[in-house]
Amino acid sequence: MQSPARRAIIIGMDGASMELVNNMVNGGHMPHLGKLMAQGAHRPMLGVFPTLTPPGWTATSTGAWPGNHGVMDFHIRKLGGPLDETVWGINTELSQAEYLWNTVERAGRMPLLVKWEMSWPPTVTRGVQVEGTGPGVSNHHQIAGYHLFVAGEAQRAPQRRRIGGQRDPETLDPSALQTGSDVDPVTITDAENWEHLPLSTRPPKEVLLTIRPLARGRDLMLRGKVGAPKLFHGLIYAAGDSGYDRVRICRTRDGRSAVTELAMGEWSDWWLDEFVIDDEEIGGYVRMKLVTLTAEADAFELFAPQIWPALGYTEPPEVAAELDAHVGNFLQNPARDALGIIDDDTYFELLDFHHSRLADVADYLTASRDDWAMLFIESHASDYTSHFFLGQADELGGADEEVRQRCLDGVIRTYSSIDDLIGRMVRIADEETLICVVSDHGGTPNQFQATLVEDALEQAGFLVYTEGSDGERAVDWSRTRAAAVGLVHVFINLQGREPTGIVPPEAYKETQLALIDALHAYTDPATGRHPFALALTREDAEMVNLWGETVGDVVYALRPEFDGAHGKQLPSVRFGIAGQRCTFVLAGPGVKEGVALRGQVRAVDVAPTLCYLLGIPMPRNVEGGVVYEALTDPDWHLAGEP
Repeated sequence: MQSPARRAIIIGMDGASMELVNNMVNGGHMPHLGKLMAQGAHRPMLGVFPTLTPPGWTATSTGAWPGNHGVMDFHIRKLGGPLDETVWGINTELSQAEYLWNTVERAGRMPLLVKWEMSWPPTVTRGVQVEGTGPGVSNHHQIAGYHLFVAGEAQRAPQRRRIGGQRDPETLDPSALQTGSDVDPVTITDAENWEHLPLSTRPPKEVLLTIRPLARGRDLMLRGKVGAPKLFHGLIYAAGDSGYDRVRICRTRDGRSAVTELAMGEWSDWWLDEFVIDDEEIGGYVRMKLVTLTAEADAFELFAPQIWPALGYTEPPEVAAELDAHVGNFLQNPARDALGIIDDDTYFELLDFHHSRLADVADYLTASRDDWAMLFIESHASDYTSHFFLGQADELGGADEEVRQRCLDGVIRTYSSIDDLIGRMVRIADEETLICVVSDHGGTPNQFQATLVEDALEQAGFLVYTEGSDGERAVDWSRTRAAAVGLVHVFINLQGREPTGIVPPEAYKETQLALIDALHAYTDPATGRHPFALALTREDAEMVNLWGETVGDVVYALRPEFDGAHGKQLPSVRFGIAGQRCTFVLAGPGVKEGVALRGQVRAVDVAPTLCYLLGIPMPRNVEGGVVYEALTDPDWHLAGEP
């Protein structure tokens, strides 16, 4: 019996709420997605709680709720350890449920994964996987993060580019680091002891540019421990009569050793260079842009984005060399961590390249492997904009008009770039190919300062600190009865379970209820409002699909006006121009045309619906159901039976 579809393309948009997507489509900024919606079925989709990347994408990729698959958070409680010890959640080995790509393989068919979120280490056995470790700096392969070399007056530029407002913590937004320097200060000096200088109408100057392997990466995901600095010599000179206007990047103080030469606003081509990490030589791709150079050379700004390796980021490993030969270099992070540090145009130039290269890889893999059955491809850019631009893109955020317009423009440019990627994927599809566009959670603008559950716990006497002679505070576990772990969990410091436990087991239930009362009673000091939307016992948390020993003794949610972009909000939230409901668009063979679905669609329904239309088995551990309302013939599998 022939299934309605032979293949499927799943396009992921991290952090893209259906509310905001509808605004972008209606505003004419996403014509390709708008056409898919008109050709298929769509609905705001109910995601998981917490509204966060690890549980969200794992639920979408397995058809199982977080209580089943177990990937609860970026930071998951380490059972048996101290309450402040967690397990890093970007790890497929933590999932207790079968991934959809492994279901495809079990059916004897081939999946292709292109930067699909939460899919590393690879579990594919006959498929192909390209990257997939996590957002932004959360990856295992990066040679070095971005470098922004600044000198003179340009050192003030990154401060001027910030938009203000609150910043989501790394526990929620691990795609950008919040420690260490944002820039790489350099000094401009007279060029001395150079050979083969170009003609210059002013005395040439020099700036030393040091690339630091392993710089600006997440410590627990670095590919090594020690990176050897690599020095380039920047020769600043005046090719014309209007002052300094060019920089030549050289390997030595010899003008003939140049790797590139740039005028202001120009990007170099990518070049393959060698770097040393832990005494091992690794090839990686470098590119630079001269952002600022004044005529007097009293302001200089040169940007180098993430350095990505030529090899080692695919499964099977030899696919990386194949892509290097036939497609070109890969770029995992389009400088999300430099948003607000570099100028917006530079970021969006990289984002467009990033999306174009993702599409190039997908084009090549699908064209070179005729037996592929399911393509997974994901953009994290929508989440990047949630954590940077969206916060002040709505009037309720209270930003001045100039900032608000800049932020709204940033949102529009982001979704337009994603739409270009969607358009490229549509061109891959034929009449037998399903296209499904989904997100893992949404994102909302900011209104009030985000509430910290630690403040509520401390105010109620559950969390107690000591202060050292240096003024630093530390948790006093001998007097602390409960503490926050991960994003939405509060654990009781229980005797017999915790190494520091002080709450006797007979007081467990009483403490649970007291915690809930304290959270509900907490008042935000700035607004006088109650920021907690709900607080549940571990037993009651099953109603939000959380269960098991890594779930807090109390689970809580915040109202959207007291949260950041996402995470602690409920998945049903609508707020301002956006919300937390996930995007769900399905088009292609076996799917109704132009239907806004009325019945509920949930994240766990994506995998079983695709499996049903392709006629392959359901993932093991699946809890979702088929979205029958979207199908032209829900009973296709019964055709021809008596």
